[in-house]
Amino acid sequence: FYSPMVILATAALVVVQGVAALRLRAPLPALAPRTALRAGAVSLSDPPPEPVLVSSPTPGAEPVPVGEGDAVLCKDQASQAWWRATVRQTRGDQLLVHYMGCDDAWDEWFDASSPDICAVDAQEAARGAFQSEEAELELEGMGDEEILEAYRAQKWANNARWQLATFAQAQLGEWKGSCVAYEPSGPPGEVPKWVAGPSLPSAGAVAVERDGEVAWRDAPPDKAYDTSRTLTPASFDRQRGCACVGNGYSFTAGSGEQGEDAGADGALLFELGVREEGRRVRVKFVYAAAAEGDLSLERVLVAREAESGGGGGGGGGGAEEDLPPGSGLYDPPPGDRTRYCSLYCDGGITLVFPASLGRDEPGFVSVDWTAGGMRYQLDRKFARLERRVGSLELTEVRREDAAVYPPGFKDSGQAGQD
Repeated sequence: FYSPMVILATAALVVVQGVAALRLRAPLPALAPRTALRAGAVSLSDPPPEPVLVSSPTPGAEPVPVGEGDAVLCKDQASQAWWRATVRQTRGDQLLVHYMGCDDAWDEWFDASSPDICAVDAQEAARGAFQSEEAELELEGMGDEEILEAYRAQKWANNARWQLATFAQAQLGEWKGSCVAYEPSGPPGEVPKWVAGPSLPSAGAVAVERDGEVAWRDAPPDKAYDTSRTLTPASFDRQRGCACVGNGYSFTAGSGEQGEDAGADGALLFELGVREEGRRVRVKFVYAAAAEGDLSLERVLVAREAESGGGGGGGGGGAEEDLPPGSGLYDPPPGDRTRYCSLYCDGGITLVFPASLGRDEPGFVSVDWTAGGMRYQLDRKFARLERRVGSLELTEVRREDAAVYPPGFKDSGQAGQD
C-alpha cells in the first residue's frame, strides 16, 4: 500500500555487468497489480473443477466454456487495456488467471460473468502472444561460462519482451494534437535562448499486429523527424536505444533516417514520451555534429496529444495547456550541468538538456510534466552521447505532494511527519 500522503515511484533499466535488471524503488501505480482476492485452497479429494462459461470472442455468440490452461483475454482496469492470460484455477463461477509474461503477483480472480474477461478464439490461442512466457533453456553439454551467458541472454530477451508489452499497453490507440518546435538563438559559444515556432498539427498511432509486432506511426509537422517504425522485442535490445518503463518511453533515431543510428551528418535524435490517462507529451531532442566532435542541440519539438475518441479531447493539445509553465525538475539528476539549458513550456512542462556535449561525455535529458493529479519526471541517462540508452528512469509523485515531500523523503526521515 502507498503512504496516505504520497505516491512516489521510480524505475530504471540498468546495465550491471552485462545483465539487464529493472530497479523499482516503489510500485508504479499505472502498472501495479490489484490485490488478488484469493479463494481458499481446494482439497485434493475434490472432484476436478467443471469448465466455466465466459463471453465468446465473437459478438452475439453463446458463452464459451474454459478451464485450467485455456487462453483468455482480461481487461486491466488500471491501464484500460486487454492482456492475454491463462486460466490457472476455477472455483464455482470464478477463475484465477495468470497474465502472460508477468509475475505471479499479478494473478487475479474474475467472475465468469464479468465483461472484463472473454475467451480467445482457437486460431489466436495457437499463436504466441508478445507477452510470452519464459522459455526453457537447453543447457545440456554446456560449460559454466556458457550456462551463465545463456541465462544472461535469456534475461535480456525477457526484459525486452516485457518492455514491448509495457509500451503497447501504455501507448495503444490513435493520438492527435499539436507540436511546437523550439530553435536556439544567440551568439555562438553562449548559452542559447530558445525561440518557439508556430503550433502545428501532430499525430501518432500504436497498434498491435500479428506475430507480436507493434506498429508505431508518427506524423510530426516535419517528416525529417518522423520516428515511425515496427517494434519487436529486438527493438528494446540494450544496444538499440529504445526503452520503456511504466507509462514512459524513449526512442533513438538519426534525424532524417527513420530508425537508423544517425543521419548522414552525424545527427542524433532522442524522443521521450509520457502518458497520463487520455493525453500524453512527446519531446524530441535533435542533436547535430558541431566543431571538435561535439554534438549541438539544433531543435526541440514538444508535442501535446490526446487519444482520439477518449476523454483527452481528441483534437486538443493533449497536455493541460491552461496550466502555467513548468517549475523545474522534481528530482534533478546529479552532475555537471555547465552547458545545460532549462526550457519551461506551457501546460506544466519543464525540459532540461545539454545545449552541447562531447560524444564521450555522460549526461541526461529530462522531461518533467504535471498532468491531472500527478507529476511525472522521465530521465534518459547516458554514459556517452550515443544511440545506446544507459538508463531510463520514471518518477511519479502526486501533484499535491510534490511541493511538500522532496525526493527521497523516506530516506531523510520525513515520512509520516505532519
